[in-house]
Amino acid sequence: MSAVIDTITAINLKNFLYYYSSESIIMSSESPNGIDYSRFRPLGYPVRHRCKIPFQPMLSLPLEYRNMLKEIRKLDSALDTSVLGSDDYLELVKDAYADNIHWSTKIEGNDLPLEEVRRITTRFTEGQYAETGTGPKQEILNHLYSFFAKNEFGLPWDKAVLKSIHTILMNDVNENVIPGRIRTEEVSVKGSDGMECFIACPPGSIEVELDSLLEWLNLSPYDEICTATIFFHEFESIHPFRDGNGRAGRTLFQILLQELGLRNCKLCKFEREILYDSSTYYDLLAYTDSTGVYTQLVMYIAEALLRAYGEAVKEFGKKDRLAEMDENTRVLVRKAKEVKSFTFSEALTWIPGIGPRTLRADLDRLAELDILDKRGRTRSMRYQFKDPLRERRMELENNQDRGS
Repeated sequence: MSAVIDTITAINLKNFLYYYSSESIIMSSESPNGIDYSRFRPLGYPVRHRCKIPFQPMLSLPLEYRNMLKEIRKLDSALDTSVLGSDDYLELVKDAYADNIHWSTKIEGNDLPLEEVRRITTRFTEGQYAETGTGPKQEILNHLYSFFAKNEFGLPWDKAVLKSIHTILMNDVNENVIPGRIRTEEVSVKGSDGMECFIACPPGSIEVELDSLLEWLNLSPYDEICTATIFFHEFESIHPFRDGNGRAGRTLFQILLQELGLRNCKLCKFEREILYDSSTYYDLLAYTDSTGVYTQLVMYIAEALLRAYGEAVKEFGKKDRLAEMDENTRVLVRKAKEVKSFTFSEALTWIPGIGPRTLRADLDRLAELDILDKRGRTRSMRYQFKDPLRERRMELENNQDRGS
């Protein structure tokens, strides 16, 4: 039996020992971290949602998880300290956004190819796209709008947050679904062969089970990956909406990761890493439902995030300008990223002993490298770290304010 980190709110010791002894992780050389997920399937279908009030998930993890979590946090910080030119940064952001949206919508039946999603993403970030009406393109646009939504999703969460995300994502996507409305009918998930695979929470229990889940979320004792994964799974199990639960759940998962500390997860192509093996993905969701054991699902998600972060750091590293800079310039960049904007006089206080002429030359060089923006003239001039999406974000926020 492998060593275990006890990060559990145990149902009781007897149940914990039963689950751990009978369902412990089996290692395999085929998985990046040696975990063989193929045996973690439900014993039969359909799997039924289990009512969990109060929601008190049981969790045990192998020691390898601690190392993965530490590395993911390290890689997130590395992305935070990368310094790219505005154009380079924008290209990598658009690529990550498009890739994540493509995989999250593809698994739900959107057949737009990745290149088309990239084209829509590029036009959207350039302010050339508005609503198209209905259909696959509108679904892509809705996901992009969710990335730029005004910051209304900070913790603690309530049901209004869940409804808001669903409303954004499902606007003009399915004429049989009212965005943001909790379902009032029984639903089940069927496979491509028509076989019933999963029976969701009864409609009469949805509200109270969501309340229980959200109460747990807002006080979760677990780290960011465990918390986001467990929340995502239980949200999918409750299946609060008639359609769009997967898309809403995965968007909420990403927002949670950011809110809980992994601020740069949006720069990583993690949806592909999670969803490309759709059979394993669905098997693990069903297995977790049938057993109440989250270990394997958390490990699977952590592995996917680690791969995605590693690839993102590699790609950002190819464009990073930090290696070209002396220590004074690096300090200027780090401080510029921390503040909204700054003056020349304020920057003089950041680096003890630096002369005005040297500072002016450093600031001018950073502007030439497309890293800083300069606004105003002479003494009224202000500098700010260049965000190529700032104007588009402000435009969308202003539109939201006018529409509210």
